[in-house]
Amino acid sequence: MKLGKSNVMNGEFHTLFDHLKNLRGRYFNALCSFRVFRSLEDLGGTNIVGEDHAHKNVATMNKFKGFFIPSKEALRAHSLLELAKIFDHSDESLHIKKIVNYAQGNMKKLTRADFLAFHQSRGRKFLDELFNQYEEMNSQDLQQIKTKLERHDGVLKRLKDYRDQYLAHDDVKRQEITITRGEVEALLELAKEILDAFSLKLDFSSTVYDLAEEDCKNHTAQVVEHLHRFEPYRLKEIRPKRGLP
Repeated sequence: MKLGKSNVMNGEFHTLFDHLKNLRGRYFNALCSFRVFRSLEDLGGTNIVGEDHAHKNVATMNKFKGFFIPSKEALRAHSLLELAKIFDHSDESLHIKKIVNYAQGNMKKLTRADFLAFHQSRGRKFLDELFNQYEEMNSQDLQQIKTKLERHDGVLKRLKDYRDQYLAHDDVKRQEITITRGEVEALLELAKEILDAFSLKLDFSSTVYDLAEEDCKNHTAQVVEHLHRFEPYRLKEIRPKRGLP
């Protein structure tokens, strides 16, 4: 079916699309920071890279503690801060609950006609074929997202408390709060599922992060490997400066 030019256009669809784009960028930052942090930890795991490689990696990183120790902590804190922002609930902030509530309050302006007009204005290619298969967002979609969030309510509350007491502030009297790697992985997957659900309804697309995750893992390992290989040359250069043969 050949589409005609739609005369329908509203700011709500555009606003929600922009919100989604911003959140996807924040998610990418959280994901990459956590992947590099995990990769640095995994490089020292004998059960992950083998005993010989683990000892070699740890020895290399220990030679550059001034870089790796603060870098690991910065990556850990940054990934948790970004993740906490994604699942925040402040009225003044942009987060998943904000776009869920915005979509719910503007459902009548997120129709097939709005999708068509928005993407025609952007010169979307193959729009005819996409539009034939496109299904607009409905209340059931939003309820499914809310249900997913409710299932993670406990860890989301702990993440907020950890952010407030340990990362955003240094509370004198603070709770003992632990966020495990498995819980961070679960929240990253939850955010991805929700953002993809919105992407499907607003852009008729999803984002594949596999390549970025592999790059984070491989590039981290390569940095440590390059430092290890460079060490003999570095020592060769500094020995004469110290009066050594």
